[in-house]
Amino acid sequence: MRGQPGGAPGGSLPYLIPLLVWVNTLSVPLTAAQETRGAATVTVTGNVVNDATGRPVGGVVVVLEALGLTFVTDEYGQFVLDSVPRGVYDLRLIHKDYQHLDGDLTVDRPGEFFLGLTPIGDPGDGMITGIVGVVTDQVSGEPVAEVVANVAGIGRVATTDEDGRFTLSELIPGRHDVEFTHLGYRRRSVTIEVEADHVVKLHVELAVDAIALDPIEVAVDRQDRNLLSVGFYQREEDGWGDFLDREELEFWNPVRLTAALTRFPGVKIVPDPQMPSRGFLALRRMGTECIPTVYLEGVRIGGGRNPAWIDDIVNPSAVAGVEIYRNTGGIPPQYSGTGSSCGVVLIWLRRGG
Repeated sequence: MRGQPGGAPGGSLPYLIPLLVWVNTLSVPLTAAQETRGAATVTVTGNVVNDATGRPVGGVVVVLEALGLTFVTDEYGQFVLDSVPRGVYDLRLIHKDYQHLDGDLTVDRPGEFFLGLTPIGDPGDGMITGIVGVVTDQVSGEPVAEVVANVAGIGRVATTDEDGRFTLSELIPGRHDVEFTHLGYRRRSVTIEVEADHVVKLHVELAVDAIALDPIEVAVDRQDRNLLSVGFYQREEDGWGDFLDREELEFWNPVRLTAALTRFPGVKIVPDPQMPSRGFLALRRMGTECIPTVYLEGVRIGGGRNPAWIDDIVNPSAVAGVEIYRNTGGIPPQYSGTGSSCGVVLIWLRRGG
């Protein structure tokens, strides 16, 4: 994200982090400028534009979590931070038709700044091409850490973590020979056919002694970079909640995201009495209904007495994955705070590239 002087910008607006605030010092009298520099708070105006066309983008959700502030840009793509303490803040921008964007905003003096959002592109954007897997001890079944996975001929190497997991991303589609080595274990190798925008999932067993080894288990699916980074796939494997990923969304092709979520047990849409075509999610539990807490990219957007109007904010084509937890026992610890007794819904967006 990058500060941009002048009126409405045109053309592409590449962005830099941290965000830069542009100040029109010529419009502020000297005495006022001197007073402003000494003030504890300042007021700045943000402008959100399409970075391909330069046109303003309305309806963008703007979140400054540290200050507890949430805004929605107007038809001119603007929002105002009024009397904000000087400092550096994490700023998040969310819109159903654009890639999620966040960065550091430096608020130092009054003025105006421009932020560019990238429209959602090809369905394959943000998908991993490569190999992920887990390595275990053949006898005990326990994960083996510090195993080296080496893709022969191209110098790509990964090491398993304490859970025995590894990731080899950004591989060129085609056939690859992968070798697994660890001091004290027999060396294993496997030839894998990698497809574009798909991930080969491996389960590799290593043996200490020279005994017959079972074949390596291979499966092919699609994995999104954002979902991988937030632990979505590992939680899906643990099996506590209900999960909807990008591939399933493309298969179902729902007009509204809430419609795709009602396929899970206990999930329903409650219509807005004032606008029946509009609704929010509710979970059925023990014969009653309650409103779950909803997080978008880790930011709480509703729950309890203030339901999240998901369909007003999120376009299904912008979603990488959704997690639904109806039982408090399975909710990830970072989302199990106040208001989670009815359950939690986590929505993750595509991030491209």
